[in-house]
Amino acid sequence: MTARLESQMRAGFTFAKIPKALPGLICCLALHACSPGQDRELNVAFVTEFPDLLEESSALAIADEVVWTLNDSGNTAVLFALSLQGQILAEIPIGNARNVDWESLAQDETHFFVADTGNNLNSRDRLAIYRIPKPRLDSENIAAELISIRYAGYESGNLSSHNFDAEALAVRGDELWLFSKNRGNGNSDLYRLPKLPGDYVVEISQSLPVRSLVTAADIHPETSELVLISSRREDFGSQSLIWFAPTTDDGVDWERHRFAHLAPSDQWEAVVWLDEAEVLLSHESNTRGFAGLGRFQKRLANQSPTD
Repeated sequence: MTARLESQMRAGFTFAKIPKALPGLICCLALHACSPGQDRELNVAFVTEFPDLLEESSALAIADEVVWTLNDSGNTAVLFALSLQGQILAEIPIGNARNVDWESLAQDETHFFVADTGNNLNSRDRLAIYRIPKPRLDSENIAAELISIRYAGYESGNLSSHNFDAEALAVRGDELWLFSKNRGNGNSDLYRLPKLPGDYVVEISQSLPVRSLVTAADIHPETSELVLISSRREDFGSQSLIWFAPTTDDGVDWERHRFAHLAPSDQWEAVVWLDEAEVLLSHESNTRGFAGLGRFQKRLANQSPTD
């Protein structure tokens, strides 16, 4: 992380606006999670609150010390540039693209990849990933190229337990890695495909036993380490988790994964590596009435599969 970016991050640790929805919010955020049964110390540090325009933010990327995000299903096909204080720096329309259910934003050195892969109702037999050149802040618009995908063995219907929804996309080398949101047994299936425009039928490469609904992913471009965000229902409500695992050309080395419960357990929708030791997360508008950014240190994920 550069010194300038670190300075911006530290500046972002103050509240941009104190929500009026819940008394005692600051105390809750500073000491303990609010949900019953979550009396552990907070491990997600609050960074900043998003403006109302981004209350449905569902994706994150960082390029040239700028945060990039987008809104999810039914919103306009627009890419937003932000400072780490939550200020909107640019709104850039994306041509040749439609926001059916945008869920994730991945990147390589030259391009962003927008995952229009949300399929809550299991009614989409063809999904899209849009490849767009990384814009400048003064770009007036950018044109997308289409990566069209279909799941091998796709079956529509079965709303309560289907496994044809995906909200987590990452880049690894010359490939896109797409992780499913499995409403059946909770195991996330990994699909690997080229990051070039074209029409692809994708097959399961690996299944990860997270036993929860995966909502975000990123792979560090230098260390190749995977980070996943997921959520599951527990006795006291919804619980968010963060997972870290090495990757190789063969796939995810799940035997070496580590994880932690996230606190507060917000609707965390996106994650991106800040450096080798820390990630940035974002959540949609929540029970406290705002969407925003948090940061998590990898060293806090100290639970292994045998713990």
